[in-house]
This record gives sequence, C-alpha cells and structure tokens, in this order.
Amino acid sequence: MFPQEAEIVVIGGGVVGSAVAYFLARAGKNVVLVEKGGRGGEASAANAAFVWSITRKAGIDIRLAMHSFDIHQQLQVELEMDFEYVRGGGLMIIEDKTQLPFVETHLQKRAKDGYPLEMIDADRVLELEPRLARERVYGAVYSPIDGFTNPIFLVLALNLEAQKLGAQLLHYTEVLDIGVTDGKVKSVITDKGTIKTQTVVNAAGSWGGFIGDMVGIQVPVSPFQLAMLVTEQLPPTLSHAIMGASYMVEEDTGKDEGLGGGLIMSQQAAGNLLIGASWRKTGYDRRTIQEEIELMARVNVRAMPMLKTVRIIRSYANFFPNTPDDLPILGRVDGVEGFIMACGHCGHGVGMGPGSGKLIQELICDGKTTIPLDEVNLSRFR
Repeated sequence: MFPQEAEIVVIGGGVVGSAVAYFLARAGKNVVLVEKGGRGGEASAANAAFVWSITRKAGIDIRLAMHSFDIHQQLQVELEMDFEYVRGGGLMIIEDKTQLPFVETHLQKRAKDGYPLEMIDADRVLELEPRLARERVYGAVYSPIDGFTNPIFLVLALNLEAQKLGAQLLHYTEVLDIGVTDGKVKSVITDKGTIKTQTVVNAAGSWGGFIGDMVGIQVPVSPFQLAMLVTEQLPPTLSHAIMGASYMVEEDTGKDEGLGGGLIMSQQAAGNLLIGASWRKTGYDRRTIQEEIELMARVNVRAMPMLKTVRIIRSYANFFPNTPDDLPILGRVDGVEGFIMACGHCGHGVGMGPGSGKLIQELICDGKTTIPLDEVNLSRFR
C-alpha cells in the first residue's frame, strides 16, 4: 500500500540513502525510501567496490572516512545478510618518480593531521602482491585497514534490515516535486502518489541537483563517468585493494573532461576481478565506449601481465557525484526547513556512505552529530 505520510522521506536508494533509511528505522522513525530504479541499480551497482582511506585528504575528509570504516564493521555485526566486506589492506602503487612529490605531500599532511600512512618499497609491494609487474612498481603507500566490499549486497542487506524494522521502500518510484510552504517541507510528490512529510533527505547522488531544484536551491553536484571491467572468475589472485597513484595525481590537479584512466583492481568473493578504471565527462550517458575499454585493458595488463589471457565478461559505467571541492554535502539546508543533504560523495559513496547515513540519523534524531558537519554543509558554496 502506498504510504500517505511519513516522518522522513529519503530520496535515493543507493548505499547512502539505504544507510540513512536503515539507521532511522533502527532509531524507531517512520521512514519511507523512494528510489526511481531498482535496488542498488545506479552508482552503487557500478563502481570499484572500495572501502578506501589512502587518498582521503587531511581534515574532514579523512575523519569522515575513518568514521565510516567503524560503521562498516558495525554493520557486519548488525546486518543478517553477508555483504562480503573484507578489510584486507590497500596499496596505492607509485609507478614512477614523477608521482613522488604528490604522494610525499599527501603523506606529510596526513601525518601532521594524526592519520599517518606507510610508504613501502618495490620489494615489499611484490611480497604482498607477487603478480604485479616489477617494472611498473616504484613503491607504494600501504594501509592495513583498507579493503573492499560487494556494494550491491551492501544495499540489499541495508534494505532488508530496514524493512524488518518497519521502513517502507518504494522502488521504481520517481520523485516529481517536493511541496514547500512558507519555507518548510510539506510533501513529496511522486509518480505513484503524494507522501506528506516534514523531513526530506536528498540522497540522490549525481541527481542531487535535480532534487535541490525542487525546493529552490542550487546543489553543485555534477556527474562524472567512471567505467570498470569485470573478468571471469579466477582462483585467489589479489589480496589487496589496489589503486595507482596517477588517480590521486589527477584528482589533485583536476581531471580533464576527456578520457582518462588509472590502475584500480580488487577481487570479489566470487573470484571475479574488478579492474579499471577510466573516467570522462559524459553528462548522464553511462554507456561504455571501445576506447575506454581498450585503455583499461592496457593499464591493467601493464600492471599485471597475467591478465593478458584472462577473459573480460563485461564492462560497466555509472557516475560519481562530483562537487567543486571533492567533499560530500551533508546537513540541513538554510532557508528550507526540513530539507537535509546527503550526497556528493565524489566516487567514495560505497566507503563513506554508511558513515554518512549514521551521521544524518544522528542529526535528525539528536540534533548533533559525532563528527561536526559544518565543513561539509551546503552553505560552504555560497
């Protein structure tokens, strides 16, 4: 039955929105989640599956990431369904000396902030991952706490538990408008009906700007396509989440709108390798193209030559919601009472989403959060 009213309506059913709905339901709130597609059907089903901290910057960025690491472990205990979270360690591979200045600056800032990282040499890297090509490894940054998960299973696990706790999940339901009267949220209008509510959480990811438009605010979130490849099932091949330092360099210097790519690898529990990645600005077109598939294949075969004979079974792409400062937008919105932001995670929604969900629940239920959200409030862009 379609709900006529709710205490809170969460718009967006990816990792972030599902975590918000779960934690609100666990706190006893009457919550409805509205998602235009299926369960985990957008960016949460098409990403690198990392739960990652190595490239998170000093300050609020790493604090949010580390908080979310704790929440991932909490969810492993609380959720009935296994979402294949593995905290097996992460390696950011330094491929040549030109990347060193960027890496060293990053490490200095992290150490000064109290979140140090370890630099290891090529010999140690190859002890950890012997299938990597030695000529492509100058060294690496190592983190024992990083890892990967199954993002689709994570969404499903959160959804199932939220429903047990009384949350209503409306998939294949599109939000058409949000009713606002005298600066206060009053309703959410969907293609299936209207839900009366006084609190809306915008967890719509790359579509967060459209939801902001409905209440008359500008949300600076834009889509940036990320593509990956999936291999056939393999015996144990990788132990760590792997990223090339070129990814961080491009993130620091600003990604070109053309086709770019860098090393990303992890192995899922079923044995498939997720390898990539390529990125480009495509608007909301998530189709992969031959050029990016070939680019990803070249990058990964150079890094791990054994992949040359491994079959690729599919490619996929979706969008990470990009913000001007590469930080998420979390918290209440000035001028629209009852409207709360929870999007713009810039490609780190899987890793940071559970923590963001918990913080939004604290904000709604307690009026304060474990980590202050002032630095990531929408008002920073005004």
